[in-house]
Amino acid sequence: MQRTETTENSIRLINLLLLPGLLGIALSLLTNNVAMMGIIVVAPLLFILCVQILKFPILLFYAIFIINYFIMGISRYSEISGISVIVDVLLACTLVLIFIHTALLRNIEWKHAANILTLGSFIWLLYCLAEIYNPSGVLRGWVLSRGLAYYGFLISVIVALLFNQYKWVKHLIFMIAIFSLIAVGKALMQKSIGFDFAEAAWLDKGSYKTHLLSSGTRYFSFFTDAGNFGSNMGCAGIMFFIAALFVKNKGLKIFYAIVAVATTYAMFLSGTRGAMIVPLAGLALFAIVSKNVKILTASGVALIAIYSFFVFTDIGQSNQLIRRMRTAFRPTADASFNVRKENQKTLAVHLKDKPFGEGLGLSGVENKDISIRLTTMIPNDSWYVKIWVETGIVGLILYLGMLFAAIGRGAWILMFKVKNKELKGILTGLLCGIFGMLISAYGNPFWGQFPTMIFAFTGLALVLKAEHFDKELEKQYN
Repeated sequence: MQRTETTENSIRLINLLLLPGLLGIALSLLTNNVAMMGIIVVAPLLFILCVQILKFPILLFYAIFIINYFIMGISRYSEISGISVIVDVLLACTLVLIFIHTALLRNIEWKHAANILTLGSFIWLLYCLAEIYNPSGVLRGWVLSRGLAYYGFLISVIVALLFNQYKWVKHLIFMIAIFSLIAVGKALMQKSIGFDFAEAAWLDKGSYKTHLLSSGTRYFSFFTDAGNFGSNMGCAGIMFFIAALFVKNKGLKIFYAIVAVATTYAMFLSGTRGAMIVPLAGLALFAIVSKNVKILTASGVALIAIYSFFVFTDIGQSNQLIRRMRTAFRPTADASFNVRKENQKTLAVHLKDKPFGEGLGLSGVENKDISIRLTTMIPNDSWYVKIWVETGIVGLILYLGMLFAAIGRGAWILMFKVKNKELKGILTGLLCGIFGMLISAYGNPFWGQFPTMIFAFTGLALVLKAEHFDKELEKQYN
């Protein structure tokens, strides 16, 4: 077989670097320089990785997705501030690679980036940029809220452009399953072994007030908090339950079913009452998207049974996990719910003459260091309240309109455009999980935190590209 020019050039490069590399290893051994040895050994691997990323930019997006999932857990063990800037840098690098591939290789089809999510998120980006002129705003708050402005737009565009084959979707879904199990494992370690030094330090700084309760400990794994963890586990539970029903591979079907059970259990470990709505809302959407009478009936019966169990019975009341979750179905009897409603009334009076809000980064007690005012003295306790306070009723309508329009469009595509059952099942599970988290965000401000926002926009972008994947699979089988 004749060697290609690329292969010949690769061999020449390897031969050119081999001798200096061997000499360097010999020198590091003679001088007992472990650091030099490590650099010499790792350098070729990094070089190969960089070459592969240049060839396949989607690998860089995978890196972003991995970092996004674990970054907040890692930050607990690091004194580095602003660690999230890593994601910003990688997003910029990914865009540069996309432009390079567009200009030189012409293998990026920009028409795929035109959808309701990219359009909506671009309008939202412009609105957030305009918030810099909000008279009650603060520049520092605006700068620190940059992710809220542009993450959705960048992620939706990048995913639409780079995910051009169904195999990439399957890889990502499998990665999410692995990450979810790792998250469950960490929560089980916290429950059985206890919190490590970094987690204990984080709790001591004030988080113990919301996680070490008389009703029981709320476990948070490596997420920002228990609310974020619980909602993401609820999302994974319904997502992989639906995926397990439709994947063809028997081994994968069993694996996804195990992930669904494990993450649902982890949702209860979080002690997050609002997380209960994630699988329930997801199941309701699944019943609609499936267009199947049997599934619709089974889902309806399941929803009624779950609701009746928590509302009309006291079964399992001795179990602290069930007891805490049951309060989510009886909100008026919960003191914290009543306090939230009173806080919202106070904020409503304050925002009556502020249709564009207080300004980005100026809501919630966590932002008191930016500016001390009424809106930073009252906890958000809701992502919707956060958006409302910071961007006003105009911003809230715009933001939620963008997301619900994307979910509605995605559901319509899955219902009427996608023929491949496995593809439809996997993407339906993804959409149902995201929809459940968006509904749950009414009672918890986790939506804008790592890893939820990037995960959600990635999933929505994939669902909106379902027709493309369906046509690819149709060509394969014809």
